Amino acid sequence: MIEQSSAPSKAEHSTGERVPDEQALAAARRWTRDADRVGDPYRTAELFPGEIYWDEDFWRFEKWALFDREWLCVGHVGQIREPGDHFAITLMDEPLIVSRDAAGEIHVLSAICQHRGHPLMDGLAKPETGGVKRGKLLVCPYHAWSYKLDGSLMAAPGMRETANIDELRCRIRLPSIRHEIFEGLIFVNFNKDAAPITPRLERLHGLIEAFKMETLCPTEVASTGLIRSNWKIYQENSLEPYHTDVVHRNSHNPAPAHLSTFFEHSSDEAAIFTTTGFAETNELFASDGQQQLPGIPGLSEEQMSRILFVAVLPGLFLLFEPGSVLVTLSLPRGADTMELLTFSLYTEQACAVPGFAGIVAEQQAALNAIVAEDLTTQEALQRGHRSRFTPKGVLSWLETTIPQMNGWLLHRYRIALAEAEGEQALS
Repeated sequence: MIEQSSAPSKAEHSTGERVPDEQALAAARRWTRDADRVGDPYRTAELFPGEIYWDEDFWRFEKWALFDREWLCVGHVGQIREPGDHFAITLMDEPLIVSRDAAGEIHVLSAICQHRGHPLMDGLAKPETGGVKRGKLLVCPYHAWSYKLDGSLMAAPGMRETANIDELRCRIRLPSIRHEIFEGLIFVNFNKDAAPITPRLERLHGLIEAFKMETLCPTEVASTGLIRSNWKIYQENSLEPYHTDVVHRNSHNPAPAHLSTFFEHSSDEAAIFTTTGFAETNELFASDGQQQLPGIPGLSEEQMSRILFVAVLPGLFLLFEPGSVLVTLSLPRGADTMELLTFSLYTEQACAVPGFAGIVAEQQAALNAIVAEDLTTQEALQRGHRSRFTPKGVLSWLETTIPQMNGWLLHRYRIALAEAEGEQALS
């Protein structure tokens, strides 16, 4: 949570955000009232109404119910490997800075200057998407107030007549956002009362511990730009393999859908996962399907023979191959728009291979082809969800993860709705 000097009022949640308005709560009641079967096993499961993918009233509720209260990934520790490294990211209209200070400590800070509210890395100081900078100070491009990478105030030019710098340093600093690190991934939560994320990822830890993600090296971050699709469609599509033999008939051949395996899931867990075995080769994102870089050492024979797909809801998707890990941050930009930020993790040995950059570029091109097919499909599905004939669904065994995800969502929607209605009664 962003640090505050006073407790929230009755009309506010502990995030500091106001409880959604009555229209938003009414939409939540309407679209979750008859949704009891969305989390059933695939044979009897139904789908949410199409409106939850585009209705603006429901989106206001969902932002509060999920994105103000759940753990959201902002990056990997390898992006800020050295003291002074920092990068900007915007989550749900909140500009943030992820930094490593002079002592080597990691911080997630509000990027809003505490003088007049100008974002520190916007306007005349706007960086490239995902670009990592190195320096000792964060300097506001508006009036040149500056902060250290731990958020403490360094300088405030021209303020001597108001207060001396020592007094200002005692009163003012960049707000810190609560964060945790899991397997090298940096998660934040705007809710100070949220339970820690690590215990909710215990099973996932057992599946991925051998990859030693915290030791891997990230590539540069790439952005898809704006996608005209709700964020849930992205996660659904990424988790279910039913579409791969159709949508990706020429690009996903190394990992055919019929070799998929599913796992039990509890709505209390933060991650949903599935695996797909390799048919003959062991590299999805290479033009010939062959692994061209050293694999990640210490993996089991089983881990070498399949891909592991993981959604840490609501905003993270991971793809584990024998030689790399693909990290995708799903960032909603509205009820029916989103952006993806992606980067891959490789071993130091792989990064040292001659021609590494060219091999990664080839793998990125293969990935881009698959993503382009997915995004075209996602945007079409988004348009389809506006139809009055949007179905309640009949699901395949290859869509086992859809009701798992929807059960996770319904559980959180209903908890948040009950909480909001309780706070309304108190206000």
